[in-house]
Amino acid sequence: MNRPSLVLTAVFLIGITTTLSIAKQPEAAAIKVPLAGIPGYERVTYRVKWLNVPVGTLVVSVKGIKKIRERDAYEIEIIAKTNDLCSKIYKVDDRYVSYIDAKELYALRHEVYRREGRYKKDAVTDFDQINHRAHFRNFLDRSEKNFDIPSRVQDPVSAYYYFRTIPMVIGSGATFWVCNNESNYQMFGVVEKRELVKIPGIGQREGLFIQPYAALDGKVVRKGKASGYFSCDEKRLPLIAILRAPLFTTIVAYVEKVE
Repeated sequence: MNRPSLVLTAVFLIGITTTLSIAKQPEAAAIKVPLAGIPGYERVTYRVKWLNVPVGTLVVSVKGIKKIRERDAYEIEIIAKTNDLCSKIYKVDDRYVSYIDAKELYALRHEVYRREGRYKKDAVTDFDQINHRAHFRNFLDRSEKNFDIPSRVQDPVSAYYYFRTIPMVIGSGATFWVCNNESNYQMFGVVEKRELVKIPGIGQREGLFIQPYAALDGKVVRKGKASGYFSCDEKRLPLIAILRAPLFTTIVAYVEKVE
């Protein structure tokens, strides 16, 4: 049975908690045009807190270009690990690998290797963007599944990078499809305002406040809530990520180092 990943949800649903300092909206700085593609190399480390307690790290990396079904594709890797203290209570050791078409910037393959407490999942989804079909394989229980996908669908990791290439202005929005756990979600992202955000250990950065929504089969998903900030420069880097989930769970990941 599939189980939703809080890690992947936090990666895309960018946000911020009320414990961080917000300054008045700056008026002079302009919102720069984002990069047209994905960086050939990038490594961003996020510090993760749960209910304001440090619990681990999240490392998001672009590892160059590889061939996937004769297509050049960016290899993206996300590694999420709990620290020693949290691992004694609930250990997380997750790895996600996605391959994004270097020309079209949509998903070609998404690999999942999850270790969360006693839960395990090793699986891969291959996306046929020409025929709008996907093939899912679970390596642990040997199950397989074919299903339809919308045009130019993203996976949760490729969506993180694709969204960063979209030009943004205050009041504008973006709509695209994301496939997760063999289901197709319609994502909406609205740019509501521009503010200064204070990041622990880094200082103030200018950010675009994004309010994302997700819909499944035409109905808005209400199981969790997120909002957040992307940088206003051409890199459009997610500065802080937050997920407010049911049962009073708040997970925050703020950028600690960019390479």
